[in-house]
Amino acid sequence: MNPTPARLTACTFRPFPLLTRHARTNIPAMHVRLLLGPAGSGKTWRCVAEVRSALRAGPDGPPLLFLAPKQATFQLERQLLADPALGGFTRLRILSFDRLAARVLHELGAPAPELLAEEGRLMVLRALLTTHRERLTIFRATARLTGFAAELSGLLREFQRHQVAPERLARLAAEPALDAALRGKLEDLARLLDAYLDWLARHGLQDADSLLDVAAAALKPTAGKPRPPLRFGGLWLDGFAEMTPQELDLLAAVLPACDRATLAFCLDSPVHDTGHWLSHWAPVRESFRRLRDRLAALPGCELEIETLPRAPARNRFAGAPPLQHLEAHWGAPLAFPAGPGRAVRVIACANPLQEVTVAAREILRFTREAGGRFRETAVLVRSLEGYHEPLRRVFRRYGIPFFLDRRESVAHHPLAELTRGALRTAVWGWQHADWFSALKSGLVHRDPAPLDRLENEALARGWRGRDWLEPLAIPDQPRLAARLETLRAQLVPPFARLARTLTEAPPSGPELADALRRFWNDLDVEAELARWADAAAEERAESAAAIHRTVWEQMLTWLDNVRLAFSHERLPAREWLPILEAGLANLSVGVVPPALDQVLVGAVDRSRNPDLRQVILLGLNEGVFPAPPAAPVLLTQTERSQLGALGLDLTADRRRLLGRERYFGYIACTRARERLVATFSRADAADRPLGPSAWVAWLQRLFPALEIETAREPAGPAEVIHASELLLTGLPSKRLATPAAQFLAQAAGWTSEQLAQWRVRGEPAAERLSPALAARLYGSPRLSTSVSRLEQFAACPFQFFVAAGLRADERQRFEVDARQRGSFQHEVLRRFHETAVAAGRRWRDFTPDEARDCIGRIARAVAEEFGGGLLQADEAGSLTARGLTRMLQDFVAALVTWMRRGYAFNPVAAELAFGGRDATLPAWVLPLAGGGQLAITGQVDRVDVAPALEPDVLWCVVHDYKSSEHRFDALLFRHGVQMQLPAYLAAVCALDRPGGLPALPPGGPAAGVRLRPAGLFYANLRGSFPAGKSRGEVLGQAAEQAASAYQHRGRFTTEALDVLDARPDGRPSGQFAYSLTQAGELSRRAGDALTPGEFAEIETRLRAKLVELAGRILAGEAAVDPYQKGARLRACDQCRFQTVCRIDPWTHRYRRLG
Repeated sequence: MNPTPARLTACTFRPFPLLTRHARTNIPAMHVRLLLGPAGSGKTWRCVAEVRSALRAGPDGPPLLFLAPKQATFQLERQLLADPALGGFTRLRILSFDRLAARVLHELGAPAPELLAEEGRLMVLRALLTTHRERLTIFRATARLTGFAAELSGLLREFQRHQVAPERLARLAAEPALDAALRGKLEDLARLLDAYLDWLARHGLQDADSLLDVAAAALKPTAGKPRPPLRFGGLWLDGFAEMTPQELDLLAAVLPACDRATLAFCLDSPVHDTGHWLSHWAPVRESFRRLRDRLAALPGCELEIETLPRAPARNRFAGAPPLQHLEAHWGAPLAFPAGPGRAVRVIACANPLQEVTVAAREILRFTREAGGRFRETAVLVRSLEGYHEPLRRVFRRYGIPFFLDRRESVAHHPLAELTRGALRTAVWGWQHADWFSALKSGLVHRDPAPLDRLENEALARGWRGRDWLEPLAIPDQPRLAARLETLRAQLVPPFARLARTLTEAPPSGPELADALRRFWNDLDVEAELARWADAAAEERAESAAAIHRTVWEQMLTWLDNVRLAFSHERLPAREWLPILEAGLANLSVGVVPPALDQVLVGAVDRSRNPDLRQVILLGLNEGVFPAPPAAPVLLTQTERSQLGALGLDLTADRRRLLGRERYFGYIACTRARERLVATFSRADAADRPLGPSAWVAWLQRLFPALEIETAREPAGPAEVIHASELLLTGLPSKRLATPAAQFLAQAAGWTSEQLAQWRVRGEPAAERLSPALAARLYGSPRLSTSVSRLEQFAACPFQFFVAAGLRADERQRFEVDARQRGSFQHEVLRRFHETAVAAGRRWRDFTPDEARDCIGRIARAVAEEFGGGLLQADEAGSLTARGLTRMLQDFVAALVTWMRRGYAFNPVAAELAFGGRDATLPAWVLPLAGGGQLAITGQVDRVDVAPALEPDVLWCVVHDYKSSEHRFDALLFRHGVQMQLPAYLAAVCALDRPGGLPALPPGGPAAGVRLRPAGLFYANLRGSFPAGKSRGEVLGQAAEQAASAYQHRGRFTTEALDVLDARPDGRPSGQFAYSLTQAGELSRRAGDALTPGEFAEIETRLRAKLVELAGRILAGEAAVDPYQKGARLRACDQCRFQTVCRIDPWTHRYRRLG
C-alpha cells in the first residue's frame, strides 16, 4: 500500500504537534516545516529561538541537531550562548553534514570506518595514475603532470556527490551520440574511479566523500532489516543555499528519526517553479524544490511551508530604509526616492591595497564615531586570493583584531618543507637544493648563520652528493674546516637514517610513516613548533601561532593516511616521492577564531556572518565580482552539456553559475543592518587597469543619488585616524630614530622590529651618510678605491654604498658562469705572455700556428687546476674549457698576424696590477680638496708599448678583454660610467718608473723612459662574425675577413696611427676602426681616431670626473639614483644588488643622461 503523500498546510506559524503515528502505515508521523524568507526576515533568529526554547524545556531529552555549513558552526554556538538564560548545553549538536554522518554512525553503534582524508585520496590517485597510465587513452600524456591528481580528485568528488558509479560512466562511454574524445575520457574516468573504489575496498577504507552515503544507507530499512531505533528530539537546518544529492539523501534518511524539523531557506516565496534562471533566487529555488519533492514522497511526512514576510518595521533593516529598499528590489532595481546617506556608500580606490586601507579606516571610524564593536563589522570579498595578504598586513598595522575565515595552506610550512626536502635528499642523492631546503627550514638548526656559512662554502667548493657523508676538508683553511665538519656531523645523522630506510629496501606505508615520525622526533620538531607558537602569540600573531599549533596534528594525520592507504604496498623510493608530494601539496589547516571581539574577514560564498551592523565589501570590479564561470579542466563545458542531455547533470551550467553570482551579490549587500561600504579598484596589484563591477551600476540604479567617492590619503594630521599613518606619511625615514618617532610607534602599537622594518622600507632617494661615517666606511684622508667602484658610484650611489660601504658580495658558486669564463681566459692569456717573455720572444715572433699550439697547451694546464677542478668536474665544464680554448686560439692567431704585418706595438705586461695588496706597482694618486687624496687601484689586462720619434719616449696602449663587442661611449664617459680604460691608460703613463713594467721589448730603451698615451681599446675575444646561410659558410670565411672580426674598438690619437697600423700598402688593416679618404687623409665621418688635442681632452675630463666623484663619496652620497640612457639602458640592468635596493623600476624616476 502506498503511503499517504505529504500534506501541505497554510504558511502560518504554530507549535510543532506531538509525535503521532500515521494511521494507515503505522509509521511515526513527522512534522517538517520549510521556513522561507528573504534576507533579514528572521529565519536564523527563529531557528535559534526554537532551539533555545527546546533546551530550556528539556535539557536532558533526546539529542537535538542543528545542521549548518562547517564554517558556521562556531558562530551559531556563540549566538546560542549569547542568551544569559542559557548557561550551556549538552543535548544540542551543531553539525555539518560530514559530522552528522559520523554522529549517525556513532549513535547506531556502527564501527567507525577508517576514513581517508583528502591528502590520502590524492596520494592514492597519484599511485593509481602511475599504475594505470599506460591503459589510459585520453589522459595518458597528462597523467604525470603536477596537479593532475588534484584535478582528477575534484572530478571524482563530483561523481561521488552525484552518486555516479563507474558502471554508469562505462555505459555513457558506449553512447554513439557522444564525441569520440568524450567517450575516451569517460572510459579513462570509469577505469580510474573503479580502481580507486577497489583500492578503498581492498584496504577496508572509506573515502570522506562517501561517508554520507554510508550513513544514509545505515538509516534506511531494507528487507529483513527494520529502521534502526534512532531518535532525535528535533532538527534545524540553516545556511544552505544549495545541497548535493548526497546531502539530500542523508537529510531524508535522518528526518524520520526526528520528532520535529525546521529547515530554513533564503527564499521570498515557495512559488518559483517557473522563475528565470538569472534570478538571484534561482540557486536556492532549485535546492528547495528538490528537497520539497523529496520530503513530499516520504511516508507520514506532514510538510508545512511558512514564509516570513519582509515586515519593514521589524526586520534586520528597520533602522536603515536604504538597505531595506536594496533588499526588496535587488532583483528588479527601483529608484530610491532619496539619497542613501551613510547607509550605502561606494568608494573608488587606486588599487586593492588602497581598498584594504580604506576598509581599515572605516572600521576604526565606525568603532569611534558610531560606538561599534569590531565583531559588528565584516569585510567580505568574492575570493580571498589576492586580498588575504594585504588584509593581514594592513589590519595588523592599524591594530584591528580580525579573523581570516580561510583554510591556511601549510604546503610550504617549515615542517612540510623540511619533510619534502628530506625525502628529496634521500631519493636524489643529497643534491644541494634539496639538502639545504631542509636544513634552512628552521627546524634542524636554530641559528641560521652557521648554515649560511656552510652553504656558501658548499656552493663555492662544489660539495654535493655523497660528499656530505664524508668528513669535510679545506686544505688551506683548517680552522674553518674543523668548524664546518663539527656542524656537518651534527646535521647529517637524522637524514642519513631516513635515507637508509628509503633506499635499502622498498618500504611499506607503515614503515615509511614510522621512519618519518622517527626523523621528526630526532629533530625534536614538536617542541620547536610549540616554541614558535608561543613566540608568535607574544608578538600578537595569533593566526601564525594557531597554524604552528595545528600543523603538527595535520602532519600526523598525513602520516596516518600514508599508513592506511598503503598498508601492504612496498614501493621504491622514487615511486614514493611523487605520491608523498601529492599529499603534502594539499595540506591545509583551519583556524578557530582566537577572540570574541574581532572583525570577520571572509569570502562571500564561504563565510557565515553573525549579527552585523556594518559590511565592507571589497573588490567590486569587472571580472572579480561577479566572478566569471571557471572553465572546467578535465571535462569541458560543452562535454558537460552533452552529458546533461543524457541525464548526467554534474554541476550547474554556465547560466546557473551566473544566477549563483547574482545570489552572492544579494547576500553580500544584505548582511549589514546599518551600513554597506563597497569599494572597487582602478587597477590591480600589477597596475593593469580594472573597470567597476556590474554591481556598482546596479547600486546606482537602486540609488540614483549615490555619488562615487574617491579614496585619498590623509591630507594632514587632522585626518589621521591611526598613529601609523603619521609614521607612514608624515615622517621622513631618516627621522624614524627620533624620540618622536619612537612615541608614534608606541602609540601605533608597533614593535621595535616593525619600526626597524619600516626604516628599511623608507623612501631612499634623499639618503646621505654623514661625512664622518663616510670617512669611516671608505677611508680618509686617503680614499683608496678602484675605477670600477667609481663607475658604480657614477651609475648609482647606492650601488657603490652596498658594494664598498657594506662590502656586500654575491655568493661564490662552483659553476662556470660568465665571471669564471672570463677569469679562465685572462689566466691563459697571462701565461701565454709569461711564456713568451721567459723564452725571450715577442708575441710577433710566433707564427699563428705556433701561437695556437702554445695557447692549447697552456689552456689544458690551466683547466686542470682552475677553480679547484671546476672545469674538470663534469662533461659540461670540459666542453666549456674546449670552447673557450678554441676561442682564444683564434683570437691570438689574429693578433700575431696583425703584429707581424703592421702593428708595431709589443705587449710588455699582462694582468698588470697597481695599487693593490699584491701589486708590484703603486696606486695612481690624485689630490683632493682639503688635503685629501684619491688612490686608484686596478688591474690592466694588457699593456703594449712602441718606440716614439722622441728619444726616451714610448707610445703606450692599454687593452681590456671583453667576451663580446664593446665600444667606447662618450656620453657614459662624460658621466663617469665608463672610465676604466682611460683611467688605466692614465695610471700606467703616470708611472714614475715605467721601466718597472714586467717586460720591455728586447733591446728597448732604459728604465728611465717616459710613456706617452697612444690608445685605449676593447679587445673582443669572441669575435664578431657576419651571419651566413650555413655553418660551413661562416667557418669558411676568408682569413682576412675572419681576422677583421677581432677589430679593436676604443679611442686612439692620430699621432700614433703609423705605429698602430703601419701596413706597406697604406690601407687600413681592419684591426682598428678608422677610414681614409681617396686622397689618403683620415676620414672624420666615423671611427675611433682623435686628434691629439681631442685625445688629451679625455685625460683632462677623466681627472676632473674622478676628483668630483671622490668628493661626493666622502660627502656621504648614498641615494638610490640609477641612471638611464635612452629608452632601454639603465644602471639597474647589470646591478648585482637588486635584491637589496628598494625602488620600483616601474615607478622610479631615473636620472637621465644627456
